Amino acid sequence: MGVPQQKLRSRRKGSDSRASLLTTAGSLFTRSGFHQVSVDDIADSAGVAKTAIYYHFGNKEGLVTDFLEGYIETLEASLIEAVSAYSEPRARLRAVFDWHTKWFRQPDFAGCVFSRATEEYKGKQDAIAEISRLQKRSLRHAIRVLLEADGVSENRSEQLAHFMIYLLDGAVVSANVLDEKDAADQAWIAAERLLDGETHEHASRKN
Repeated sequence: MGVPQQKLRSRRKGSDSRASLLTTAGSLFTRSGFHQVSVDDIADSAGVAKTAIYYHFGNKEGLVTDFLEGYIETLEASLIEAVSAYSEPRARLRAVFDWHTKWFRQPDFAGCVFSRATEEYKGKQDAIAEISRLQKRSLRHAIRVLLEADGVSENRSEQLAHFMIYLLDGAVVSANVLDEKDAADQAWIAAERLLDGETHEHASRKN
């Protein structure tokens, strides 16, 4: 049995409303943080009744959760596209740093929304903070895979992946606080030195 056209239009409209709320809320969260942005702020900016937020997400925390989960998917797809443009392992790893450079140079760049979520919700809404931790762990795992493809041994790739994340996190802070838009480029110089040192040490051990 087909779905009546009226219901289809209603469902489509609801979906558009939900997407609009997520986009509006995401922009506000990125710029101003989570606690500072109220449900009224989101509703006013989106041009909808406040009840629409409760209808689609249950409460503000539900909206934050859906935003962060959707944002992870968006970032992962963007990073996969950037890395997939290259076939050589070292170039694929560098693409992660180059992706950050492009991000830093976007007009709406305001730091890492996941770090901000962790700061604001840790110990209060652990489910939200856990989403942010998931994003960090997922990126670290992806970098570890890229490192191993570049010849780093499995027993060393975990530590080096941590180092790469530290460099990237530092670059995010430098780009946001000091307006150093080339911070990820500088971080890559340090990352490549680490990789070259690791490669040299590995070759020495083999000999």
